[in-house]
Amino acid sequence: MPKTHVVFLYGWAGSEATFGKLPKLLLEEGYSVKELHLGKYTTGDDNLSIDDYAIALEKAVQGNEFNIPFDIVIHSTGALVVRSWLSHYYKPKQKSPIRKFIMAAPANNGSRLASWGKKIPWDWGNKVLDALKLASPYTWKLNWEWLTTQRHSNMKGLEIYHLQGTKNDIAFPWMMDVADNLFGIDIPVFEEEGSDNTIRFCAANLNMKGVRLSKGQKMPDADIHEIKGIPVYLFKNRSHFGDVHGILGSISIKTNPVFKVIDKVLKSESPPPDKEHTFPKYMMLDIRVVDQLGNQHHDFIPRFYFGKESDKKHIEILHRAENNEIDCYYLKYNNLSKVSKFGFRIEGNKIGNVEYFPSEYVDLHWPQKGIRFLKEGKTHFVEVVVTKIVEKEAFSFSQP
Repeated sequence: MPKTHVVFLYGWAGSEATFGKLPKLLLEEGYSVKELHLGKYTTGDDNLSIDDYAIALEKAVQGNEFNIPFDIVIHSTGALVVRSWLSHYYKPKQKSPIRKFIMAAPANNGSRLASWGKKIPWDWGNKVLDALKLASPYTWKLNWEWLTTQRHSNMKGLEIYHLQGTKNDIAFPWMMDVADNLFGIDIPVFEEEGSDNTIRFCAANLNMKGVRLSKGQKMPDADIHEIKGIPVYLFKNRSHFGDVHGILGSISIKTNPVFKVIDKVLKSESPPPDKEHTFPKYMMLDIRVVDQLGNQHHDFIPRFYFGKESDKKHIEILHRAENNEIDCYYLKYNNLSKVSKFGFRIEGNKIGNVEYFPSEYVDLHWPQKGIRFLKEGKTHFVEVVVTKIVEKEAFSFSQP
């Protein structure tokens, strides 16, 4: 079998142990394996960002440290580093330097854990943590670039695969309770439904949708961008990290189900992906509001509405995260097909001499009108324009 060059890139706070015995087992299968070290994300250098690590990756590639094209296996934050690198250094329709891009528990839309990490009173790579927050401006910008350019399908030779555990498991939950009581903080991410104990499945999923609504524009008239077709493989007994249940850290033998999928993908013998109805029943919705000039509105309030009272039994808002100009909502659905209508409207707001008018109604799901923007197990991006009025006291003309 011809040797394939495989690169490994771990995530925030990761190490060689992240991959378990995966590199060793691939070597036994005849692969040429190289671990790529861009520096540890938890070192005290808070000046380094995701884009800085992308610059470091480009330097390593140009330094002929490995052959192009190559295959890459990433964990968690490594997905953002690689995607940033592709966005900055390669045009959307250019030949890809990567053949197989295997993402294990990728942080494509951040983690709720990042906000907690920011509370720790020492340097933990805060620029990276800022990017890893739910609904961060960084992931919003990166994901929109991928949505509009369709890099996942336009880059010649690039194949992307997503491996995800859905086991919410932490080895020592009592330690979290001790930390909660000692420091007066809450660490709910380890108990969050639909999560691998660090990243929500829908936040990891690169198959996503986005829409930008101009003033007065309705969903049926808007251009909806979507990434779709990336194979997803679910492992119910795998969590984000650890040598017992970790999606990569637990790999110790070749019969491990995660190893078998990776091996087959690298050999171009990919098994069929999981169907969408097997995904955890959760979605994310990121809302960004701008004025008529495109400037962000930070103090907006979305009001959600339903078609009828019974709709609330089938879709529920579990969590809201505010991140500057973007709000992130975590939604649980029981049966999306039974929801008659669901959407939101941005309320009007007056701040000093500035008044923001309310937005139009944004219908996210209204099957009777053919509106089915929401999709199971995905992250959705919605940008809304509201009219901003500055009162006459701020500026006026007078006769000289």
